[in-house]
Amino acid sequence: MSRLFYKVFLWFWLSIVVASTTLMALTAVKHSRASRDEHWRDRFGPRVDLWARQEAEILDHEGTSALSKYVRSIESDPGIRNYLFEAGGLGLFARQAPPLVLQTVASVTQSGAEAQFFAKDRIIAEKVVGPSGKSYVVIVTFPHPSVLPRRLFQFLGEDLEGDGIIRLGAILLVAGLFCFWLARQITSPIDKLRLATREIANEHLNTRVDKKVTARRDELAELGRDFDRMAERIDALVTAQRQLLADVSHTLRSPLARLGVALGLARQRANPETSEHLDRIEREADRLNGLIGQLLTLARIDSEVDLQRKTVFDLGSLVQEVAADGDYEARSRGCAVRFTTSSECLVEGIPQMLRGAIENVVRNAVRHAPKGTNVEIAMDLKGVQSPSRAIIHVRDQGTGVSAAELGSIFLPFHRSADGATLDPYGTGLGLAITERAFRFHGGTAIAANMPGGGLVVKLELPAFDVRSL
Repeated sequence: MSRLFYKVFLWFWLSIVVASTTLMALTAVKHSRASRDEHWRDRFGPRVDLWARQEAEILDHEGTSALSKYVRSIESDPGIRNYLFEAGGLGLFARQAPPLVLQTVASVTQSGAEAQFFAKDRIIAEKVVGPSGKSYVVIVTFPHPSVLPRRLFQFLGEDLEGDGIIRLGAILLVAGLFCFWLARQITSPIDKLRLATREIANEHLNTRVDKKVTARRDELAELGRDFDRMAERIDALVTAQRQLLADVSHTLRSPLARLGVALGLARQRANPETSEHLDRIEREADRLNGLIGQLLTLARIDSEVDLQRKTVFDLGSLVQEVAADGDYEARSRGCAVRFTTSSECLVEGIPQMLRGAIENVVRNAVRHAPKGTNVEIAMDLKGVQSPSRAIIHVRDQGTGVSAAELGSIFLPFHRSADGATLDPYGTGLGLAITERAFRFHGGTAIAANMPGGGLVVKLELPAFDVRSL
């Protein structure tokens, strides 16, 4: 599965998990609030009742100084504050009471209840009558609990026990399955589009997007249909171009044949002054015939008409023959071709097509090799176990090509500046035929400049697996 799938899945899953866990925590906090309030009332209600009665008795019998000492003992617990008022709301301590306390005093004074609990504000109010018969109002405020940290630990340590853990596990499982399905629905069409794009890039122009994608009713389906229309248009344009090359090449063969006949008849009646011109016409006709032959070779490779002619043969023997022929041609230029191989290598393909493809590379290297140098051909088998690859390196010691042209030398009709100078009659199709032929056989052809000078062309083919015999 793709990285996009895992990203979408994890983000959806984490979002649902966080939302569900937060909802469970908030629900637990809400439901436990009542129990916490009840626990607070049961714990401090009797204490405030006792404090209020003792404060009224101390005030009536011993005075305010003794009362202040007693109140300080109550407020020794952090956050607890004690206030004492007369029935009319007059405070009996020299301290400023908060507005909330004053509002509570007014509410308790008007109420007939002796004790009131304000759980939200953490306040307990008590009406009490002292030994002297006077009425007093005692207000005790308590600190609010630290909700978030304590509730978090309580939620993790207590609320999730038993059924809570089962509920959370069920949420995680259901959320995971749902997010897996949702992420798959989003990323699966994208994966199919990516695979189709890759096939188109590999010149499988009949590739179309999976019908499951185009049958959807969303933007991804529209993207798939647009991709198919684009692929159909590209296929039509490339097919028309290839057909045009083939048709033009075939059509030119007949005028060339007639030109050859006319040239032969002209030679019979020619005088010595016109022989030179006839020779020039013959050379140009031969070059044009060679160009047409290369165009037909390209068209034949692209149309895959030779698929049934594949056989299993020894690639090393074929390359050795090409090297011998290249060495013979190189002697006229004052250089040589040297071939080395490490082992026998069987491949499956069309021998004549591969021979012509390798010859194109060797002849190109010979044309660019300086006088007195060698063109080196090396063949090796990469990978001991299947699938192994046969690799051919063809290197000259010339000037190489510019870095900007390395990616273009296998394009049809491409000719570098150096190539045009060394071989003004080149067609620019030889290396293009080589690249197409090797790609036709499931291989590759790439070129690179060597650090010590010269150009190396690496030709790679899948080796034949003898175990399949």
